[in-house]
Amino acid sequence: MKRVIGKLNPTEKNVNIWGAGFSGLIIGYYLKQKGYRVTIYERSAKIGGKIGTKKTAAGPIEIGANALYMNSDAMDLLKELRLEPMPAAKKLRRLLLLNGKPKRPLQLALLTKLTLNGHRKPPLISEGLSVADFFRPLIGSENISKFISPILGGIYASPAEQLHFKSVFSDFSHQAQFDSYWEFSKVMIRNQKLKPKLDVAGSVSFEGGMQTLINRLGETLRTEIKLNYKEAFRIKGNTILCTDAGTAAELLSELRPEMSTELRRIRYQELTSATVFLKREIRSLHHAFGVLIPLETGFNSIGVINNKAIFPANNENVYSYTFIARKKCTNEDILADVKALYGEFVPEDVDFIDNTYWEKALPVYDLQRYLSVKKLHQLAQAGDNIAIFGNYAAGISLREMISAARSFALSPLDYKESP
Repeated sequence: MKRVIGKLNPTEKNVNIWGAGFSGLIIGYYLKQKGYRVTIYERSAKIGGKIGTKKTAAGPIEIGANALYMNSDAMDLLKELRLEPMPAAKKLRRLLLLNGKPKRPLQLALLTKLTLNGHRKPPLISEGLSVADFFRPLIGSENISKFISPILGGIYASPAEQLHFKSVFSDFSHQAQFDSYWEFSKVMIRNQKLKPKLDVAGSVSFEGGMQTLINRLGETLRTEIKLNYKEAFRIKGNTILCTDAGTAAELLSELRPEMSTELRRIRYQELTSATVFLKREIRSLHHAFGVLIPLETGFNSIGVINNKAIFPANNENVYSYTFIARKKCTNEDILADVKALYGEFVPEDVDFIDNTYWEKALPVYDLQRYLSVKKLHQLAQAGDNIAIFGNYAAGISLREMISAARSFALSPLDYKESP
């Protein structure tokens, strides 16, 4: 179990949370459930941070995460909030850009590698092992760039060479060695089968988009949230920082200098998220979840989400596509990618385009993040009234954050689990 960094004093029932993004809202929700008197301080005028749904004349736009991928804790949360999940459409094609065309990922060349090399012994799972290092003996460097990097890039927005194996495959963080890649695959399948069966599985959204989830959490914490809060940060009683790592480092620079130093070492990936509304469908993405795009292909984007296909009820009568890029992109850059995917495209096909750039969009799940989080856990054990939480600390996905917040509220002093 990935854990919130730090501890709270359970005898002190007042908890001050700094930041009303998803991490601040979800941990505030669970702590309030457990009888804590929660106050959430937010410097901006809105809640939700990078998650929210923008309504436009063309249609809805998700400015951040477009879905919640379910686990048992997420299912319980939605039941408690009385939120009806909207499951993603079934049997959509999952595509990868290969030789300039969207295709299904399992190609003959890759299957041949998996079959011929499955008996090989993977590298020792050391602290410094990258995802690329682990899979290279199985499929080779070229296939890592073509397949593994774009597939994991859809979650982490980073290539396999950067991604830290123990952070990405945390279920295996305590296992030193596998006898073969076949054994590794069998353990992955077995772990998946051991997970509880859900009423609703896979990706879900809500009527009105992800803003509906943020709004419902906000309603449950309406009297606890202080927006446009301008007073200086201070540690008073139990305190939880729910900001990005850089902001947390600034806030703790004088009060907890060692923690501040480690937080500054955590790097972030910039991203552009551009949603394009077209008058015609991109035919190559018909009935597809979207397409993942390897780096060095000439595309600006690393992936495209087919919003209408995934959640048709939220995207009626529109062709809506969200392009994700690992750099700052102009509308012209994005439309160049549309043209590359759909040769018949002309500028008149565009109904509307919305472009959002995040300088610090996602934490990079590399070795440095792993070592800094590990050190932060060691430093946090010295006190019992401060905690740090965000998508760099306890899992990058919303469902991992839900599970971590719920576990923390149940036992805010429990440090049996490693980071």
